[in-house]
Amino acid sequence: MPMLLEAQWIKQTALALGLDACGLAVAAPIPRSQWGLTEWLADGRQADMHYMEEHVPLRYDPTLLLPGARTVISVLLGYKPSSLMQGPVKIAQYAYGEDYHERLKRLLYQLLSALCARYPDLQGRPFVDTAPISDKYWAVQAGLGWRGKNTLLVNPLLGSYCYIGELVVTLPADTYDSPLPDGCGACDRCLKACPNQAIVASPLPAGGTQIDARRCASYHTIENRADTLPSNIKLSGYAFGCDCCQLICPYNQTAAVRYTLTDERKAQLEALPDADPAAFRHATKHSPLNRIKHPQWLRNLRHK
Repeated sequence: MPMLLEAQWIKQTALALGLDACGLAVAAPIPRSQWGLTEWLADGRQADMHYMEEHVPLRYDPTLLLPGARTVISVLLGYKPSSLMQGPVKIAQYAYGEDYHERLKRLLYQLLSALCARYPDLQGRPFVDTAPISDKYWAVQAGLGWRGKNTLLVNPLLGSYCYIGELVVTLPADTYDSPLPDGCGACDRCLKACPNQAIVASPLPAGGTQIDARRCASYHTIENRADTLPSNIKLSGYAFGCDCCQLICPYNQTAAVRYTLTDERKAQLEALPDADPAAFRHATKHSPLNRIKHPQWLRNLRHK
């Protein structure tokens, strides 16, 4: 019999490293009734994000990402800032600070190192949004929240202002977590707040919602590489991303602050509309903002 991971020890270790939440789920293929990706792709809701069409089996089954996988350890890191940018140009709050890929990946490797020291036979692989794994699904299965109507994971403490990461490992655990009940109820504020009605009904029998990227301001300001944006897309002042469906959420209004926006960083962000290419590169280095280049930034600023 393989050694069992001590779930409580893993959670305590994760919190001690600086992560905000941790839960465990059995590594297994996603049930067809909860999948939805195939229908989303067939309807063209991925727009030009053709990478979403790649490695679909891997997104469906974590055991293909790590042979012998038995457990998915999901973690959250909150990012609600202490204050918001001021001025007519807005940036999604998740992009205020350090690139979450770098920060969260460091923490996951530290957690993996601690696990390997305690369980020498363990093999594991960390994931932070750059590999084909269905992170929101696994966070739900690990009891870290529910999938809100805005399609984002909603955690009772952090709201939807949280980054998600996973460790897929080859040992089973002594206990696993269960999904939380849906906390959105009849609330539909996020649906009404979307300026482009990008939150649409899911075709799954179980219901729910999906994002139609073709209508989403966040998609268009980040992933859309065209020289101009569709004239019918409303950006609501955002030049990178969009928080319209998050700002209105009651859980986000009471969410715990997890990032201190210093006066220096705030001033740097607010000066970006006037930044030349060199200043833009400097201000966005090691930030989610480096997802776009200066010409794309200027295109977003020009869009009315």
